[in-house]
Amino acid sequence: MTGIQKKQRLLTMIFGAFAIFFTGYPHVWSIYQPYVMEQAGWSQGQASMCFYLALSTFVFGNIVGGRMQNRFKEKTIVWIGGGIFAAGILASAFLIVPIPLPMYLSYGVMQGFGQGMIYTVILATVQRWFPDRTGFASGVVVTANGLCGFFLAPLSRKLLETAGVQKTLLIIGTAITVSWILCGIFFQAPAKNLMNVQASAGKKAAEPEIKQYTSAEMVRTKNFYLLLATMFFGLTSYFMVSPVSQTYQIDLGIPSAMAVSAVMLGSIVNAGARLVLPTLADKAGRIVCIKGVLIVAVIAMGVLAVSSSLAVTVAVVLMYGCYGGIMGSFPSLTSSIFGMKHTGENYGFVMFGIVFATFGAPAISGLVSSKGYEMNVVFGIGAVFAVIAFVCLTLLGRNLVKEHAEKSAGVKNDTAQVSKTQAE
Repeated sequence: MTGIQKKQRLLTMIFGAFAIFFTGYPHVWSIYQPYVMEQAGWSQGQASMCFYLALSTFVFGNIVGGRMQNRFKEKTIVWIGGGIFAAGILASAFLIVPIPLPMYLSYGVMQGFGQGMIYTVILATVQRWFPDRTGFASGVVVTANGLCGFFLAPLSRKLLETAGVQKTLLIIGTAITVSWILCGIFFQAPAKNLMNVQASAGKKAAEPEIKQYTSAEMVRTKNFYLLLATMFFGLTSYFMVSPVSQTYQIDLGIPSAMAVSAVMLGSIVNAGARLVLPTLADKAGRIVCIKGVLIVAVIAMGVLAVSSSLAVTVAVVLMYGCYGGIMGSFPSLTSSIFGMKHTGENYGFVMFGIVFATFGAPAISGLVSSKGYEMNVVFGIGAVFAVIAFVCLTLLGRNLVKEHAEKSAGVKNDTAQVSKTQAE
């Protein structure tokens, strides 16, 4: 790799991560909700719909953006997706009106869809720049997404108190626009010949090639559904904890300052796990590392279900770390199973696991609460879900080992046949 290529790789990662940072913006919507509800006269349910629409359309943006990579340059998709994202936020500043539909379209659909388009393209491209360290590459980008709430939550709270919701949206929207333009300028995909050289540099002799699955081929495999189930059951446990992580601790008599600190520390652990775990997985193996995360999740959810001591605070922090570990590891795990060529679109389909978990967790919590049970029962169910995720991942690992052995045997047979023919 030449010096210019190394510079292009670095600039792509830096400005790609800068743009990805703002894709975590919907997760601070809860801070905006009271102000929007007061100004527009919305109900809690109407205001919450903005978040759910952004999350749902984010997945579809991933799929569309990934599919567009087959026909357009990556830079073009960044310009289109980033423009939709930035325009959605800027338009939202002027659409806080009694009728929520315009805001649903701007803050919900435009933001989520535009974010999804750039998220999948940036994530796939940085992995192509580092084909032998895809965990590290995707970890850096996904970490930027995880840090959004840590930085934008206090900034948004301060701006909302002093400037109001309209000016806050305009300020954040301007920052998003700047990140989009800079990413569009400096973002560059590696040349195909460079990717081939890098990918083959560390390749062992007689090692089977990874099949480059299209999304249509992927969804017909058992491995896809095991991967999807692992993400769904693994993340549902976290989404059961996250909305009540602070209030549950306070209800148990844990000091408020400690409960707040646990959530802040959890955000840091979440971001750290997104980088550390996938980087470690490049060496130790992705299945092994994610299994470790799920074991921690089972223990943490068990503690939440049975304990009322300060161990609950530790368990909350650990669950934030488990969430970061799963979110950081799954992009590179997906590409390692189904190939790099269509990884943007493929990961978009895998991310339906996040959507199902986001909607499923509150539904389960609400159902359990409506039957008169306490939150410890919900957490017990979360522990069971983490166990199911571990089982699904174990089955996936066995399938992959079996498939790899069969392919390796085929490669060795082909090599032996070629050698025999040459000898003759």
